[in-house]
Amino acid sequence: MCSFSLDFDCAKLSPSLKLDCHHHLLTFFKYFNKKGEEGQDSYCKACGKHCGGASVYRCVKCHFSLHLKCVIPSLAIHKYHKYPLTMMELIKEDDSEKYYCDVCENERNPKDPVYYCQSCTFIAHIQYVLDQDKVASGKVPSSSPPPMENKALFVEQNEGSNAIRTLSLFRPIIHPHQLYEVTEELKGQIYCSGCRLVLNGSSYFCKTCPDFYLHEKCAKLSYEIQHPFHSSHPLNLYTSWVSNFITCEVCRDICDGFIYFCEQCDFKLDMKCVTLKTHKIGVLEEKITGRVTELHHFTHPHKLVIANCNDPKHKRKCNICRLQILSPAYRCPERFCGYKLHESCLRLPQKIRVPFHPNHMLVSRLLPTAQRCYACTLELRSGEFVYSCEICDFNLHVICANSLRRPLKCKFHPNDLYYFGRNHISTFDLIWGKIFNCEVCDGSCRREPFYRCLKCGIIFHLKYAGIPYTVKFKYHIHPLLLKDSFIKDECGKYYCDFCEEERNPNDDIYYCEECNDQTITHIECVLVKVS
Repeated sequence: MCSFSLDFDCAKLSPSLKLDCHHHLLTFFKYFNKKGEEGQDSYCKACGKHCGGASVYRCVKCHFSLHLKCVIPSLAIHKYHKYPLTMMELIKEDDSEKYYCDVCENERNPKDPVYYCQSCTFIAHIQYVLDQDKVASGKVPSSSPPPMENKALFVEQNEGSNAIRTLSLFRPIIHPHQLYEVTEELKGQIYCSGCRLVLNGSSYFCKTCPDFYLHEKCAKLSYEIQHPFHSSHPLNLYTSWVSNFITCEVCRDICDGFIYFCEQCDFKLDMKCVTLKTHKIGVLEEKITGRVTELHHFTHPHKLVIANCNDPKHKRKCNICRLQILSPAYRCPERFCGYKLHESCLRLPQKIRVPFHPNHMLVSRLLPTAQRCYACTLELRSGEFVYSCEICDFNLHVICANSLRRPLKCKFHPNDLYYFGRNHISTFDLIWGKIFNCEVCDGSCRREPFYRCLKCGIIFHLKYAGIPYTVKFKYHIHPLLLKDSFIKDECGKYYCDFCEEERNPNDDIYYCEECNDQTITHIECVLVKVS
């Protein structure tokens, strides 16, 4: 409402010190630095020297600043302690990671200056030593923020109507706009913006932001929690990120919703794992068991870490093959990078040989300038990972180099035909015109698999390429049926039972229905041996 913003570190600061020389409370800044500003508020009101890089007490409202050394005496006496106290800017009494003031008995920040007794390790907040009267009278300021009133009534009157309706209004800090209670039945699957689970029960929505919904429990989350998965420090609620590639430390899912975060340890916990109070992590980590969690790959300069791309709404694509990621993958944790790879793409060899170019090896590289793919003739973008023949000067998409491994020989065409499957569909969707039309029926092949002659450029639908629905194979007792794709389980690796090479689960295959789907094979592996 006021366009007033605070970063997280400054939001945790609180005015704490009252001096007779100023009518407002002062806030302590360990390192004060107003970049690009050299006005009067950047100078100490006591000594007149610049405050940049120094520890200061400052009134934010009045732009009134004082060096720490100008306002705090190096020695002080407290009425409840018999020894003199020395001002220390940084002190840790032990490695317990919890530090307390011996006057107010509240937790203190170990990076803040304190008064310290070297004789008996008595340590106190500076403000409670300088302002002893308030402490003696029991007026010690509370360290916790006041409770927030987050429910109200909102009255709305439609133009040209005398009808007035009263809506239940919810205004949590976690969202900048007013949230309204969902009263109508929602159509389709709607996901909570906080926990990324399907919306059910009492919930709220934002009229300003499309598709912003929150479960009631997600709209009322605590801003700070203690959790058994990270008991050493409290976790603070974060509701938005500059980068959306934040990974939960427990389940390794990329967090597209709210998270709880420990700034000191860089520990992140998504909403579904926050609800776990005992270590059920084994169930969540089954998807990544046995995998290397961190590695370096020759295609990227930064370290890659494993993560699960499970969000139902945000579809992520692999930077190598450009296909959607539906299983554990590797991504770059650097902010703004967004580099991510299928696990299978990490195993791609640096050199391969393809049947339509048998004389030379193809070498993987990052393409320096935009060019055309030799196989599908579509654009290869600058910086894209490709396979290249350095001798013949031609390049291939990764998906083309790895899909077009088996030629189909047919009687009605003199050259070999190569299968372009469903994984190419998203690429072909960008192309208009008759460039991908079937040679026989002249119908478009952009939304279904087809066979293509790389030399002639002509295209055939599967049924016009001589691919029968049923074949009788002499090495198998039952007839084999044509099927558009086959995924039997979630193992992540699928093989042809004839050539024993890896197959793409989205490609058309032949399979035996009578063998309970135990025989699955490439089309070309069957037809090459069928008389």
